[in-house]
Amino acid sequence: MTADERRLTADDTLLMRALRGQPTPRVPFWEVWFGMSGLAEHVLGHPLDGIADEIAFARRMGWEDVRIPVPTRRPGSTSAIASDGTSHYVQGGRMDLEELRSQPEPDWSEALADGRRRVSVARDEGMVTIAYLPWAFHAVTTALGLGTLSLLLYDDREYIDALFDWVEEGVRVAIREVVIPLGIDVVLVDGDCAFNNGLMVNPRMFRELVFDRTRETVAPLREAGITYTFHSDGKADELLPILIELGFSAFHGVEAAANDLGDIKRRFGRDITLMGNMDVVFLPHATVPEVRARTEEMLAIGMEGGRYVAACNTSPLDYIPYENYLAMVDVIREF
Repeated sequence: MTADERRLTADDTLLMRALRGQPTPRVPFWEVWFGMSGLAEHVLGHPLDGIADEIAFARRMGWEDVRIPVPTRRPGSTSAIASDGTSHYVQGGRMDLEELRSQPEPDWSEALADGRRRVSVARDEGMVTIAYLPWAFHAVTTALGLGTLSLLLYDDREYIDALFDWVEEGVRVAIREVVIPLGIDVVLVDGDCAFNNGLMVNPRMFRELVFDRTRETVAPLREAGITYTFHSDGKADELLPILIELGFSAFHGVEAAANDLGDIKRRFGRDITLMGNMDVVFLPHATVPEVRARTEEMLAIGMEGGRYVAACNTSPLDYIPYENYLAMVDVIREF
């Protein structure tokens, strides 16, 4: 099989067609975040061991993608598990900018070599290759804490601008050194920036902080014909117009606790592919019939007019019973 034939196979997946706004005969499935570490062994009968097992597990789930690790700059952040089993970021406070700037750059040659091996296997198997990259707003907010960020926006805006620039410049280098040379199919920008009632900061301030920086970051992706997508939890109606203006092909999240999927679909679904909406808080406590019914309802709403990819709204973790998660998977595959 030639390189062009392999690439055409990936391009023809349901996932790539949906991300590009093309019609699909059924709803694709891309679990953008996935933290159920024991499910692969449960399904395959042994722990994951290499990319062949990753692909075998992905196909059992109905996924069509392989993740390609890409190193880049990230300010430090930590997370902790709450009493309900959900994961939350822990505030860290102000960081030393000069210490961040003194950090060594990743080994780009090693990243390229590792990436080429995974990309080659993925293309031979007709899988979509995806790289996950950080975004300055999310990376800085989770490292500093929202309270610290908010105070510094007034007390030391120059510091915040420098920190945002440090993150975005690192992402641009990763795109130039690894993503484009490898010909990765899709980039996911990890961009949590909203609560259940709206953006984390004033919409005017938010746009001022992110718009021009993000436009500069994604410009090489657009020029290279690489599809770029975005993830955020929280209420999406103030965020989506900005993503559409910046040329994002798809948005993952559509968190059920903060968004009405049908309303978001009617307002924005012609201009951007929507992904997600299955509530990971619902999944642990529901019965299998309830999971199946909720999944069918989600798919029926999402598929209206196309441009929809099934997924949980954030990472499913091991507190979800396997039978519940697999019930959702089976409905998506059979719908």
